[in-house]
Amino acid sequence: MYERILVPTDGSAGTTHVALQAIDLAEQYDATLYTLYVVNDDTRSLLPGGGDELRDRGQRAVDRVAKLAESHDVKSITEIREGDPASTILDYAGEVGANVIVAGTHGRSGVERRVIGSVAERLVRHANCPVMTVRLPETDETVDDADHATDLAADSLKTAGYDADVTGTERQRNVWVVEATTGDRTLVVYVDPVTQRTSVVSR
Repeated sequence: MYERILVPTDGSAGTTHVALQAIDLAEQYDATLYTLYVVNDDTRSLLPGGGDELRDRGQRAVDRVAKLAESHDVKSITEIREGDPASTILDYAGEVGANVIVAGTHGRSGVERRVIGSVAERLVRHANCPVMTVRLPETDETVDDADHATDLAADSLKTAGYDADVTGTERQRNVWVVEATTGDRTLVVYVDPVTQRTSVVSR
C-alpha cells in the first residue's frame, strides 16, 4: 500500500514521535522513508546566522531521523530544501511520488509559527496523497511509563528467543532498565526512552 513515506521535520521537541510513526508504517509495508527539512525563506533573515544556521539545524534534524530509521532497519533518504515549508513539502512529495505524508502538528513555535501558520493544515488541504497528522508532545521521549518499557522489553526478549518473565522495571537516568528471569539466568533489557531501541544483556 505504501512504498514511499514522507516525513517532514523541523527538529523541534517531540518530532521523534512523528518520525517513529512514519518508521512504524515503513516497517509494516517495507517502504522507503523520505525525510525533509525546509529552510524557511521568510524566517531565514530573522534568525542569527541566517540560512547557514538553519541548514545546520536541518542537517542535525534529518540525521536524527535517519539514525532512528537505521535502528529499525528502514531504508531512508534525507533532503534539505529552501522555500515556503508547505509548498516545498508538497513539491517534494510529488517529486518522490510519496504515498503518504506523516506530519506533526504544532511543530514550530515563536516567530516561525507566526510567520508560516499551520503547515500541517496546508498539507491536509492541498496534498495529492493521504496526510497523517501526529500531535507533537513537549518532549522527544517516546517511552514515558513503565508499562510501555516493559512491553518493549518483553517483545525484545521474545524476538531474541528467550522464554523469560519480567520481574521489574525502573527508570535510571536516561534509560529504562527491565529485569527478567529465564531458568537460572537473569536478563536485563535496556530500553532507550527516545528511540525505543532495546539491548538484552545476560547477567
